[in-house]
Amino acid sequence: MALATNALTMITTCEAELGLTAGEQDALLTRYINTASDQIADYCNRKFYYESGVAEKIAGSGDAFLFVGRTPVTSITSIVWLGDDSTVSSSTYEVWDAGQGAIYSSNGWNNTTISATDFTRYTVTYVGGWITPQQDSDDGALTRDLPFDLETACVNIVTALWQKKGQDRTVKSESIMGASVTYDNPFDGLDQSIKATLDNYKRMDRLEFIY
Repeated sequence: MALATNALTMITTCEAELGLTAGEQDALLTRYINTASDQIADYCNRKFYYESGVAEKIAGSGDAFLFVGRTPVTSITSIVWLGDDSTVSSSTYEVWDAGQGAIYSSNGWNNTTISATDFTRYTVTYVGGWITPQQDSDDGALTRDLPFDLETACVNIVTALWQKKGQDRTVKSESIMGASVTYDNPFDGLDQSIKATLDNYKRMDRLEFIY
């Protein structure tokens, strides 16, 4: 098993956090890192990792802005209106807010038509996302810019999974020699302190249509 593309931390980082010898538990840590990274992506409703060829279909709202999902946006490769497969001139738009994924057009964007037979959108091809520690390590041309609190949240989830290794997670509390222990949030690794961090990156659901 290898680290997934969306992994938000590295095996060596988790080994250092847990005081493990290098290579001692690579398979288990890989699974925990992948699990933690998936949990964070699901909770925040977004993908964080850098990608140089994101192709995303976006509905036009009839105003001056389009919003893409993989942020921060580094650059726009092309924007195509699927109504007639025409490429929008790059001279008419710019990245207005990289962190919000906002693309401004001086001409405005077409209002998407929605009917039983027609739903026309733009295809935006762009470079976006944060460069993760693993992407930095794998590619010498990239420099990590993932916020450290996101990586720390991932490491903390991995640590929680490690500490609960072998524990029956359906058990919410138990008594041992007269002492009662209640387990916080036994079904996932997202305790309140981690959620407080992730709430800063959480993206509200956007209305999406699939056809």
